[in-house]
Amino acid sequence: MLTPRPAAPAFRLCLPEEAATLPLVLDSPHSGTALPPGFQTLATREQQLTAWDAFIPDLWRGAVAAGASLIEADFARIVIDPNRAVDDIDPDMVDGAWPLAWGKLAPTRYSARGMGLIRKLILPGLPMYAGPLTPQEIHQRIDTLYTPYHCALADRLDALHARFGAVWHIDCHSMKSRANAMNIDLGQARPDIVLGDLDGSSAAAEFTDLVECELRACGYSVARNQPYKGGDIVRRHGDPARDRHSLQIEINRALYLDETRFEPSPGFDQLQRDLTRLAQAIATDLRARIQPGQSR
Repeated sequence: MLTPRPAAPAFRLCLPEEAATLPLVLDSPHSGTALPPGFQTLATREQQLTAWDAFIPDLWRGAVAAGASLIEADFARIVIDPNRAVDDIDPDMVDGAWPLAWGKLAPTRYSARGMGLIRKLILPGLPMYAGPLTPQEIHQRIDTLYTPYHCALADRLDALHARFGAVWHIDCHSMKSRANAMNIDLGQARPDIVLGDLDGSSAAAEFTDLVECELRACGYSVARNQPYKGGDIVRRHGDPARDRHSLQIEINRALYLDETRFEPSPGFDQLQRDLTRLAQAIATDLRARIQPGQSR
């Protein structure tokens, strides 16, 4: 699972058949497992896996047959987090001065909780590293992993928007069944699914409504924007005024995963079928929106 291996591409791109292609893109930024050679951490393997969005691309694979493009990070989020702003760096994680030529650091609430671009804590009170990282090491991760992933996602969204005049995007995640002290909902019951559209600002209401309706029809409990409103990825790409609709979907791991052994549970197959059904419903809706000859 999370093991060092020779340098690999920062992402994997799975495309539908050309004739079936729709303006629908899914991305999975936290399901990667690759660690760069020489990567050192204080976290044990079991602790590292708690940050892994296990098997998320496998759960959503049926969306590709329905016409969606799927992009997944190859690298582990414990190396660098694609769902954080590039300047969301805790100054305490930097060994020495951050070069001004690279821009100012702008740590957010994520960094304050130990979960910024460069992770400070793997679990509450448990440090990720023995000490801060050099600016050069952080920037190398940005250049070789973070930036290629974001460029691939932006390029695919831009290409489909240019072709169809609109594009819909789902940022795919999983969440622990029980929050820990690094999460904002500690002590609260978590629903099956959380939809995050930045309080309605990153996607048209009818898109979020459709997704919620389909998931509820499958029997899932669904919440909106609580505890997850959406991270940096939907903030970057959601712009409903320009027909760019971005929605984050968080899936409760208890639905499909043995969270102790990090293996699929008996619920995996049913959830996979239900997500395929959701993707097919979205595809049907999008085909109705795309007028004959609109693809250009």
